[in-house]
Amino acid sequence: MKIVKLLAAGLLSISLAHAQDDVMQKSMSMMEEGMTQIQQGFLNNNVKLIENGAKLVNDGNALFSKKELIAQYLPAEKKHLANHASNVSKRISLDVNVLNLNLEEKAYIKASNAYSDILNACSSCHAIVRNW
Repeated sequence: MKIVKLLAAGLLSISLAHAQDDVMQKSMSMMEEGMTQIQQGFLNNNVKLIENGAKLVNDGNALFSKKELIAQYLPAEKKHLANHASNVSKRISLDVNVLNLNLEEKAYIKASNAYSDILNACSSCHAIVRNW
């Protein structure tokens, strides 16, 4: 009976770890797809594509924005960078709002500047956290 409980506990912990990896992968995949759609929307004058991309970026960002969750993915020597990553997430959220507001106002240059800032925020986090 103890062996069964140990196996069950082991499987549960493995599935939880896998689920956590899925959260990060899903978040990054959604944001990547969203950024691609935003760029395509600007290149093809397609506001709907930009809006759909912004929603994907915002939804993906929300999945992986909590400092505690981010810290779980960082090695011990980089745990302190979870604060930076969390701040970048807040910056991305703000920029998505700015992008959407500027789209509503048909201020497309300002909207594209917000897109650029989202891209810079992503690159900043990846550069610092991944030692690029």
